[in-house]
Amino acid sequence: MYIIYWRYRQVYPSAYWIYLLVTILAEFMVLVEISDHVFRPFPAIRNLGRALTILIASSLGLLYILPAILGSTSRSRALLDFALRASVTKAIILVVLFYAARHYGSQLGRNVGGLMLGFSIYVAVHLSAMASARAFGSALFAHIFWVMLPMAFALCAAVWSISLWELAPVVSLRTISRATGKSSQTLALELTRFNSELSKFMHK
Repeated sequence: MYIIYWRYRQVYPSAYWIYLLVTILAEFMVLVEISDHVFRPFPAIRNLGRALTILIASSLGLLYILPAILGSTSRSRALLDFALRASVTKAIILVVLFYAARHYGSQLGRNVGGLMLGFSIYVAVHLSAMASARAFGSALFAHIFWVMLPMAFALCAAVWSISLWELAPVVSLRTISRATGKSSQTLALELTRFNSELSKFMHK
């Protein structure tokens, strides 16, 4: 986007809005990933997080985001309202996921907690920038968003880098084989069979 701004400034506004819409789609995918991890320890309600995320996003999309797009008189205003309400929707989904995780006693590991914290910081900065632009006009938007969005990305990436970086060497079958006295091939077959039976049990 910086290259487009410097080299092809006349097409930058259109390119920026396309970039923003793709970014919003990717952000909702991050929310789906978070919801999957929050409820992964609970086989019975494993799909609850994804169901909550999709249900809230779909409901607010129809009742809250779509009217803003249809009711705006200009394209730039419609896109700004869409981005603002999409940020509000993401914030609501994060709050619901936090509450659901606490309600069901889900132990958020360092990776999931860091994923949620970093994305929460990003959404908060993004939401405040969009709200400021909505309240004070597009001139302010052009000035603050140029700085605040990269700052939000940087803060989110920093939290993710710290929380997701954890060295956990995988135990090799050779080590287990020496401990149990069984061959690696036999252990691999037993683990495959066990995984298959466990999957059938969980499915039931």
